[in-house]
Amino acid sequence: MNKAIFATILCCLALFTVASGAVNYPYPQESNYSNGAIVTSSGASAALKAKFDSFFGSHYENSSDNTMGRIKFDNTAQTVSEGIGYGMIMMVYFSDASRSYQAEFDRLWKYYNNFLNQNGLMNWKITGFTGVAERNAATDAEFDVAFALEMAYYQFGDQKYLNDAQTLIGKIKQHEMETNGLHKPGDMWNSKRNPSYVSPAAFELFKRVDDSFWTTALAKNYALLKANQNSSTGLPSDWCNDNGGPVDNNNFGYDASRAPWRWAWAYAWFGHQDVKDLLDKLAAWVSTKAVADIKGAIDVSSGQGRTDNNSTFIGPLLNSMQVSSNYQDKINTYWAELIKKNEASYFNKSMQLLTGLLATGNMPNLKALAEAPPSSSSEPSSSSEEASSSSEDETPIVLPQIVHSNALSPMNNGVNLQVMSNATIQIFDLKGNLVRILKFKPGNYIVQLADLPRGLYIVKATSTSWKQTVKVMMK
Repeated sequence: MNKAIFATILCCLALFTVASGAVNYPYPQESNYSNGAIVTSSGASAALKAKFDSFFGSHYENSSDNTMGRIKFDNTAQTVSEGIGYGMIMMVYFSDASRSYQAEFDRLWKYYNNFLNQNGLMNWKITGFTGVAERNAATDAEFDVAFALEMAYYQFGDQKYLNDAQTLIGKIKQHEMETNGLHKPGDMWNSKRNPSYVSPAAFELFKRVDDSFWTTALAKNYALLKANQNSSTGLPSDWCNDNGGPVDNNNFGYDASRAPWRWAWAYAWFGHQDVKDLLDKLAAWVSTKAVADIKGAIDVSSGQGRTDNNSTFIGPLLNSMQVSSNYQDKINTYWAELIKKNEASYFNKSMQLLTGLLATGNMPNLKALAEAPPSSSSEPSSSSEEASSSSEDETPIVLPQIVHSNALSPMNNGVNLQVMSNATIQIFDLKGNLVRILKFKPGNYIVQLADLPRGLYIVKATSTSWKQTVKVMMK
């Protein structure tokens, strides 16, 4: 009787999850990346989510007909394309088990497409929902929007996002990149370079569309970044020429501030040696600085700061130290200061959230999680032809059999599976080893996996016309 009641409750909870917009990788993920370190402070993810909730309440706005959404700029009557990219990234990664931000993601993407220029790219500054304030595109926005679309495919499971990303990547290549692979700062101007625009992790993903070009682009832009990086401090400058020399000023300012975040993100996901070289040099300098002394803008040669001790400078420099666990104590110290900041400006708030996602392990590569192949030498530790096992705690609980859709939802020490046709579950550890295979007939099941050792597992369900992957913590 108790088991039946328990099953009924779980069934209701599963139906509520589907109705409220289930996501494949709900926040918090708290992933240990393939490379580097993350914040180990208690309560970090909850504190960051609270900052996002505040940002969402004050900076996200729907149009009157609820078809579009925007991120308010410091001048709240305006929106910049960069902010649309940041917002789309946030909607992917802050979606959790109780709320999906897919609708908001779609509205931001609709806003982007409502204000296109002649090249099919968003004009960079818009007044409200009404018209263009400043024309033509800023390349960093396109890099972030295309990246967010790729991740949305894995988070929300709709092929349209991958298709849209592919189309946008083609426009980026045509209008915002040199034929030799060097980035342009915009689609209609090209007089200097911006090191903080270079997004190596995005370029790596863009190889799906054109491997040869984006491989070349990575090499060309890494060479630019290395030439631009100051040999003493490891800091990049706001702007530079084609040889990497700083132009306009010699500052690590509000433009350059984003570069270490992008470098650390690329290293965490892909472990590029070029980006490790950049981070090693910068982190060695940052680790000697008390967080209270991080005040931008910073002269890249002398390391002398100005007055702004805020998230825009603390967050990315924290990210730089994620290159090594040798800096763990310093990472946690910088985190404590970053998360307590109550920022006023749109940009400072955005940097607090984006750098915080990476710092806390909440910005994993969803593509890698979704694909998660077994290692070539792995063998399943057990299997079942009809989803049976030896322990009563592990035996799937069969719920009411009326199933109208396929779904896989994580729960404590197990998953809820709903399938309309024969399906297989594969369970992998974080090293990619296949540890279990289970097979199911059409139906609705609670699958208990409490016998597995403690830790995080990747559970992949597949049938002839459907697949889904989730992460499950065994406690």
